[in-house]
Amino acid sequence: MSTSSAASRIQANLQELFEGKLASGDAYIKFQLTPEVKALLSMRQVQESLIVEAAKITSLPSMPKSTIGMMNSRDRVFCIFDLAQLLTLSAELISSRQYQIIVLKTMNEPAIFVGFAVSQIQGIVRLSAEKIKLSWDNAPANIVSLVSGFVQEGESMMPIIELNNVLKTLTTQA
Repeated sequence: MSTSSAASRIQANLQELFEGKLASGDAYIKFQLTPEVKALLSMRQVQESLIVEAAKITSLPSMPKSTIGMMNSRDRVFCIFDLAQLLTLSAELISSRQYQIIVLKTMNEPAIFVGFAVSQIQGIVRLSAEKIKLSWDNAPANIVSLVSGFVQEGESMMPIIELNNVLKTLTTQA
């Protein structure tokens, strides 16, 4: 009985996929930033998400605490940053043996690749523009300049991290 219902659900989902009845709105990757904070990044600049063993990342001496190191993926070399540390949020990554990394690419030429290590990648969500709030009264002051908006999820708000704003912060730290 459950096999046929699971099969019928899959068939209905496939039918929706091919008929173009996907949820409307822009796609965002959702992730756990700290134990208390979930956040989003626009999928327009996401190239891939990876789980990488710590041994595959080359550490860089004399760099800020937010810099994990450099790595190579798909013939590209780029820096990896602990996103929570970069946003000055106090959090430790879940495991220091491996990292969940979101690789992003800037839209400008020449393109710059950067990796953000996060606690846990939780999937992709679609949001319509009406669901995005441009400001939030209780937003932590240290992240306000780095976000493009906020989305209500239950009782909490999720910031939408803006890559270009984070890159500006990185260049001022360098």
